[in-house]
Amino acid sequence: MLQSHNIDATHSAQVDKRGAALEAENLYFRYSDESDAIYGVNFRVEAGEAVALCGHNGCGKTTLLKLFAGILRPTQGKVRVSGVELTPGTSRELFRTVGLLFQDSQNQLFCNEVYEDIAYGPRNMGFSDSEIHEKVNRALSITETEHLAHRPVHHLSGGEMKRVALAGLIAMDPPMLILDEPFSGLDPAATSKLVAIIRHLTTSHGYTVLITTHQMSLVPEVAARMLVMQQGRIIADGPVHDLLTNIPLLEQARLEPPVITKYFYEKSMLTGKKPAWLPLTLDEAITANEEPPPVLPVVSARSV
Repeated sequence: MLQSHNIDATHSAQVDKRGAALEAENLYFRYSDESDAIYGVNFRVEAGEAVALCGHNGCGKTTLLKLFAGILRPTQGKVRVSGVELTPGTSRELFRTVGLLFQDSQNQLFCNEVYEDIAYGPRNMGFSDSEIHEKVNRALSITETEHLAHRPVHHLSGGEMKRVALAGLIAMDPPMLILDEPFSGLDPAATSKLVAIIRHLTTSHGYTVLITTHQMSLVPEVAARMLVMQQGRIIADGPVHDLLTNIPLLEQARLEPPVITKYFYEKSMLTGKKPAWLPLTLDEAITANEEPPPVLPVVSARSV
């Protein structure tokens, strides 16, 4: 069972004060068939933050990530990475600053052996053999894939592929990681391991992380802040607990709240009273049953 270790407001004290790692300013994108995918998106991710970008399938999350990674160019607006505007001239160096983990890891692994695949990025960045060896071993250690170093890539399980692909990004040492639906298709054991690795990257190594997911029960495990996306727009931006307990907002965005949250919400609504506090995790629910839950002021989600 995945342990409940939600990242709360205390994480904000660890945020690097150097400024924004990523900024979207009045961002629009239109595909060649003239359909709009992104409408006027504005937000910033501070260095050291762990942020979840949530929305139903097809809401524009992946398109937005491709704009941030320089794979797509905005129709209008600006993307800034570490204060530098993303342009055709600057996008070539972007891979040194931002690592993008694809939803399908098979699209990211192309060498025959795990070690060579992880070494590919540092080698193309011009590092020496000794530096490459050091970076690859560090990435293997962080992602707990040392035992896979000499395994053929096509012999990996889905969870192993995901961690090896992540190791390939870590080996290039970008300060920011963008993870596109990293838990998609993983079994509970593989999900639990990946959650622990992501938490380790943010809390122990200072990485800035932006994660897209539609699995709301995992959001408290990996992020302190949450963005809600619907039809190409950011409709809410705020602390994870505030937004995940805003059931009407989640319904509007076609997102399911964590099961434990939904249970307590529905139970409270049967009494005809709006709940003053809702748990996000099993640990929080157990604590609430042991002693009266805190009465917190109702904080509405900041609409964007």
